[in-house]
Amino acid sequence: MVAQYGGSLNRLFYRLAPTYTTLMENFSNPTVYTLYLTYACYYLPRKTDSVVKSSLEVDGFSIEQIAFSDTVYLLTYTITILFAGMYGSSIPANKFLCYSLTALAIVSFLKGLVSAPMHYIALQLLHAMIQSTGWPTCVRVLSLWVVKDRGLVMGVWTTCQSFGGIFGAMVASYFVNGYSRQMAYFVNVPFCLFTAYLAYKNVEDENSKQQEYTAVVDVEKERAKKDHLDHRRGGDGSKIKLDQPKVTFSQLLCKPGIMLVGIGYFFLKFVRYALLMWLPFYYEEGLHFDGLTAGFMSTSFEMGGVIGTPLIGYVSDQYLGGDNSRTAALFLAGASVMLFACNIVANMGIFLNQFFMVMVGILIIGPDSIISATIISDLVRDNGLSPQDTGSVAGLINSMGSSGSIFQSGATALITQYYSWTALFNSFVFFSLLSSSILMASIWLRNRKSISLLRG
Repeated sequence: MVAQYGGSLNRLFYRLAPTYTTLMENFSNPTVYTLYLTYACYYLPRKTDSVVKSSLEVDGFSIEQIAFSDTVYLLTYTITILFAGMYGSSIPANKFLCYSLTALAIVSFLKGLVSAPMHYIALQLLHAMIQSTGWPTCVRVLSLWVVKDRGLVMGVWTTCQSFGGIFGAMVASYFVNGYSRQMAYFVNVPFCLFTAYLAYKNVEDENSKQQEYTAVVDVEKERAKKDHLDHRRGGDGSKIKLDQPKVTFSQLLCKPGIMLVGIGYFFLKFVRYALLMWLPFYYEEGLHFDGLTAGFMSTSFEMGGVIGTPLIGYVSDQYLGGDNSRTAALFLAGASVMLFACNIVANMGIFLNQFFMVMVGILIIGPDSIISATIISDLVRDNGLSPQDTGSVAGLINSMGSSGSIFQSGATALITQYYSWTALFNSFVFFSLLSSSILMASIWLRNRKSISLLRG
């Protein structure tokens, strides 16, 4: 029995050793780990906005004004991320991120000073414009530095969103309940400025990696053709050219899979952002926990994301042959079950509520991470696009997803005010299943396109 147990451990070690080596090789790169810290820092002011909702209500903001400020933020983010993805590549990444984080520190400081709803909403507009620069820039650079085992590495890297959210929620909850809403915003300033300095010093622009990226992609394409993976993923094996002209958004929408992935991302983002922005308010107002407890309980969603983002990449690479879209669809189907369970355990105490919200975080944030990073890289590669188009594809798909986050703000306020929190969670169940179905349809469409190319 002991020998059998030891043999199992040895097999597990040898299976995980290449995974550990791959992660260490990538995250020892200053660009990769600095970008991790950079995007985690972007999440600090975002999470502060969700934690202070009850405090804003005490200060005289109505629920409608709070929901409207979220809508302004998300609508602006959706529009500006399109341009940030397309035109951000014209500025060196280290300078672009440095300027962005510095501006984020200034806006966070100003939000701590204002008390009038219209002033706060105006700052939300500026906040969204700055936030929109982060993700396309980070993904554009990472797609050229991370060239092997992208599902696993990008899955681990995107835990930065969850860690930033957890840290931001804990810091904001502590300062809102222990000091004031103003201090919750002021404390973000030194973090943003320090990270801006790190980004300026450590982030290396993508030009130095373009030739290596092209060589590795060509090798991967040849291997994919031999293994018949192109038939399943929808790629045509065409060579990626670095000097080809940028494609327009209308051309991108005609590429196989991009439109459907964006639509599926719309419904996923509806669910994720409703939870991200309203979960502390739900625990406090809906389930009647105190403010500090509600703030800390809301971190359970991001804690699930810490598990889900590397897990989905590992499952995709090791068990589903790198079929990232199918993996995301399966996770989302599971999320619908866990969201239904959240309604059942709503009045059964802290432990069960946190347990099922962790499961929801695993099954919602995991697919979000793989769609917004790895699947984007897959779409760029499989459609024969240039690496320079990665930012445009990321901006387009994230913009379509962010449209869902816009609608959730008003819908959340409307459903909870005129119906109930239970009705809201039932809508989450439906949207998770719908997103899963659309992603499966995108797989069918890409396979059909691949078959027609093989026959043609």
